[in-house]
Formats: sequence, C-alpha cells, structure tokens
Amino acid sequence: MRVGEYVLARRVASGATCDVYQGHHSVTGQAVAVKMLSPSLCSDEEVGGRFLNEAQALQQLRHEHLVQAVTSGVLPTGQPFLVLEWLPGDLHRLLKRAGGQLPVQAATRVAAQLGAALAFLHDSRIFHRDLKPANILVATDNLALIEVKLADLGLAKIPREEGHEGGKGLAASAISTAGRALLGTWDYMAPEQWVQSKTASGPADVYALGILLFQMVAGRLPFVAEQQKDLMYLHLLEKPPIELLEGLASQATRDLIAGMLRKKPLERPAMREVARRLAETPLM
Repeated sequence: MRVGEYVLARRVASGATCDVYQGHHSVTGQAVAVKMLSPSLCSDEEVGGRFLNEAQALQQLRHEHLVQAVTSGVLPTGQPFLVLEWLPGDLHRLLKRAGGQLPVQAATRVAAQLGAALAFLHDSRIFHRDLKPANILVATDNLALIEVKLADLGLAKIPREEGHEGGKGLAASAISTAGRALLGTWDYMAPEQWVQSKTASGPADVYALGILLFQMVAGRLPFVAEQQKDLMYLHLLEKPPIELLEGLASQATRDLIAGMLRKKPLERPAMREVARRLAETPLM
C-alpha cells in the first residue's frame, strides 16, 4: 500500500480513531511512521478536525524531545494522513520489559526530557492532556543514556492563532472531546479532567507527569482501582502514597512529585519549573 511517496510495510498500532503503519520513502528509503484516520471516521468533522490539528501543530513545532512530523496530506478517498519520524519503541513496552520499574536515574532522565518538551508546548499555549507511557517514544533504550520523545497530540488543546494566512496558525481551533465523556487516560488524569475535561490545561500535564514519574520510580501507579468511579474518587480526594518512594528517590524528588500531584491545579508548579527542578534535583 502506498500513501503519496511512502510505501507502507505493516500496521504497528490500531486505536479507536487511527491506525499507525511502519513505512519508508519510495526513493530515499527513509523509515517513517504513517498515522491514518480510520476510514469510518473521515466524515466526522470533529474527529477529522482533531486529526488535522495534530498534523498542523506537529509540522510547525521543533523540539529535541518532541516527535517530528515529516509531512501530511489527504488521500483521494478523503482519508487524512500524517507522516512522522520512525522510532521503534515506546515507554510502555520498555517498562514492561523492565518489570514495571526503572532506576531512579533513568526515570528522572525521562521525566526531565518530557518536562522540557511539555514546557516548550506550554510556552506556545499547547497542552497535551494525554501523557502516558504509550505516547512516549524511545529513541535510545540504554537506560544510562535513555532518550525519549513525546508523541500524539491527538487530544491536545491547541490555540487559534490569528493574523496568519487568513487567521490560521498552529491549528484551526481548540480540540474538543469528540463526544467522549472524559478526555484523557484514567490512570494519568488530573482531578480537573475528571470534572471538566475540555478546560484542562497545563496543570493537568504537570499532574500526569507526576503520576508517570511516581510509576517509573515505584514500579506501580499511585492510584489503583478496577472501577472508573473508584479511581475517580482516589484522584479527586486521596493523598498520593509518597511514602512508597522512600529509599527509592531523594527527599527533593519526593517533594517535587508530591507538589506535582496536588489536587488543586494552581497549587502545582509550572511545567518550566518542573523541568528545571528535575534537571537539578539530587536523585538519592
């Protein structure tokens, strides 16, 4: 199967709205990932708009820890696609191979890189809102030198920019929930996302990164429940079990995670501050 100048080799992921294929450029051989909107959703303006928002944003953003878009387009059938740099692994699979837990040095390195990428997005008033291991691609999986890149802006909140090409800037409009009751992935959702998904912004990303850092260091999530309503209760009301990190991370790291997991959005540190502290904090 071909998509423009790219030959698709195999499907590597399939979700509710998109399929992702491994492929290569027909002339240069450049390895790529091709993300395509499911044919059944091409007529859904809201879902299609969300896909195009991601494509437009990624093509205009450049950061060493943000997955790079190569090009995008629409097939003659009306199916939009996004061509991305190819990275073979993700943090979900890496954690699974590592038994669910990373050395604190590797965990902090990953979190610092993600914090830098998210701070870069926040500076442009873009909020990811779906941070989770499956959305973090691994460029180098040597734990001592691990390098990651943030992917999937499909649920991001992207501002309208005026004054460029008829009012079109980073994206045409802010992304909505496309009919979903909740926006995000339950285990990483901030309290405000459970209450009012569409208005969640930067502090929700800080919270999700705090959850992820806790998970990487402790080898488990801070809040675990089988039922959605029970998990919501924990995120809304329960204090995170920071004591589980004793002996695994420094007091400074534990204090930072506790601050990132504060229930009230305005009580959490800004992402730029998080990135700085992750880069400077003693690990043990």
